Amino acid sequence: MDRITRDTVLDTAMRLVMESGIENLSMRKLAAELGVAVTSIYWHVGNRDVLVDQLVDRVIADMGAITVAGDTPVERVVSIARSCRRLILERPHLVGLVRERGLESLMMLPARKALVHEITDAGLHGVAAAEAVQAVQYQIAGFVMLERALENSVAEPPAVDEWRAELALEDPDLASNLTNGADGDRLFVLSVRALVESLLD
Repeated sequence: MDRITRDTVLDTAMRLVMESGIENLSMRKLAAELGVAVTSIYWHVGNRDVLVDQLVDRVIADMGAITVAGDTPVERVVSIARSCRRLILERPHLVGLVRERGLESLMMLPARKALVHEITDAGLHGVAAAEAVQAVQYQIAGFVMLERALENSVAEPPAVDEWRAELALEDPDLASNLTNGADGDRLFVLSVRALVESLLD
């Protein structure tokens, strides 16, 4: 009797993609990981293209797990942004695949719906509400893109270190904290909260 199910195959495929990227996902590797014959994988999910389509569908469904929490409109919008950022950062390869398929707007629809609900409840409507929703979504996307880029960045050139050394003479704390690795969570919340406060003011 077969020891795997469709969900088992999809769970394992998602884990492999999250670990090493979609380009490294093969039916043979997936079968080896599950300890079954390749034909068993085909039986449960079809060929590789069908499997990838199912992974895309699952990512879109997962992005619906937006958390809304907080007692104020600002805190509730910030919670949506944090939830959305976390979901994206947890599955970068898969989110990239959704983008390649041209389904990013569908993937982001739950977050957009939640933002519209909270921002209109806070009293904004029409153009002001639309701009607020878009500003928050741009903030999420831009922040995540920068985080991903900085993860792969090389050592900074000497001119940057020289500038920071000069800055340290004027403001040692500022220079020191610009040198240390940024706390992405803290910066994200700080930036989104400041943005939302200004939009709802």
